Amino acid sequence: MNRENLVLLPDPRADAIHVLHAATAIYTAEPVVNQLLELLQWPQQANQLIDPSCGDGMFLVRALERLLAVVDVHDDQALLRIQGWEIHPQACAEARQRITTRLVLAGRSATDAAQMALAMVHNRDFLTESPTTPSWDIVAGNPPYLRWLNVPQLLRDEYRSVVPGYAAMDLLYSFLDRCTRVLRLGGRIGFVTADRWLINDQAANLRERLGQVVSISHLERLDAKTAFYRPKQRHAGTPPRVHPVAVVLASSAQQTTQPLTRQAIYPGVDARRYAGLPTLGSIARVKLAPWLGTAGVFLVDAVTAATLPAEHLVPVVDASDLENGQVRAASRYAIRTKPGVQPPIAIQQHLQREMSRMSNRGKRTSPWMPPESFHHWDLDRPSLLVPRIAKSPQPYRIEAGRLPIGHNLSIVCETKTELECVEGALHHPLATSWIHDHAPRLEDGYFSLTAPLLRRLPLVIPD
Repeated sequence: MNRENLVLLPDPRADAIHVLHAATAIYTAEPVVNQLLELLQWPQQANQLIDPSCGDGMFLVRALERLLAVVDVHDDQALLRIQGWEIHPQACAEARQRITTRLVLAGRSATDAAQMALAMVHNRDFLTESPTTPSWDIVAGNPPYLRWLNVPQLLRDEYRSVVPGYAAMDLLYSFLDRCTRVLRLGGRIGFVTADRWLINDQAANLRERLGQVVSISHLERLDAKTAFYRPKQRHAGTPPRVHPVAVVLASSAQQTTQPLTRQAIYPGVDARRYAGLPTLGSIARVKLAPWLGTAGVFLVDAVTAATLPAEHLVPVVDASDLENGQVRAASRYAIRTKPGVQPPIAIQQHLQREMSRMSNRGKRTSPWMPPESFHHWDLDRPSLLVPRIAKSPQPYRIEAGRLPIGHNLSIVCETKTELECVEGALHHPLATSWIHDHAPRLEDGYFSLTAPLLRRLPLVIPD
């Protein structure tokens, strides 16, 4: 057969695996791996260790280093206590090569070392091919973090039959669930993970299910700048967009320090700092400001506003109107309409003319209503606005009659005195500290603030 005439057929699964690896290949730095293996007490007892998503083999080679300190390099049975699984062929080859190199340095021939590496590292998908019964004493590694909708469709279709619904929001959740299933009684899991499975409300069912099998014996935050040594798809020297933690989960047969329940867990937080303080939700109303859709439709500038009936316009404020602790004068306006009530002709004509520009997300079946209505908002009293993406819960005083928009947070009190007290409490360092402890982290020191989160915010009320 003439090799030049061979046509390589596309391999959709191989392509999907490559896409998955490019999105998730974030490798753990050696000091973090060493710390986890120390916490797992590997290899002090005669047990089996697996890395279910071993990447280029950092966890495996460090586990091997520790094992070779107590066993002979030619003891095949002892070496096979270490196993690694990796779905991506190239990463699997890299892991095998690292194992081979280490075994050669320890005294095995190159041929024997390569054969042993082949027996230790498997190019297989842990989610679909691993045992479903307890099989390992120690699970260690850095499982992939990727929201379910970003997993290639072909792989999602494969995983759907083996991943339960409570673990299908993120690939990390899927691996955590699977790893507790393969853990033997008395076993331990040592992982570097993104923090979202500990904090997110959507992971409550996962935490509850995991808590039936394991509890937390160690948990600490890691610095993304130093925890990883080769993050893919990133510019050199920049950390990945994850907020990592090191966690050790111990079988419930062992004495542990922190149970896993539906409740969110905040690494390193001392809840005693906030005990006994009133919460913002007990003093004020906290609401999410409406989103009005594409600019130019229900949200208009001053030029367009001058052509519309003033009694149907409300001046607005969002994060773009905030600068150096101050609120700029109003320059944009929201068109206020009510359900079942036809607006004036001028507004009807404006909306008919501009509605085609509205994003699909903002379109409503009712032609005169914005994506999120605000006709019921009480604007007769001043309020506070807290940006939904911020480094602290800094409040901005909003005059009566002005509408906060853009999913920022609006705080309203019954009296002016209460509003001033809340404003002072939000400026207190303890409020910022609590946000840093409890809010989902973004990049560059920013946090994601939500209405439910702010309602739980404890306040130090000024005298």
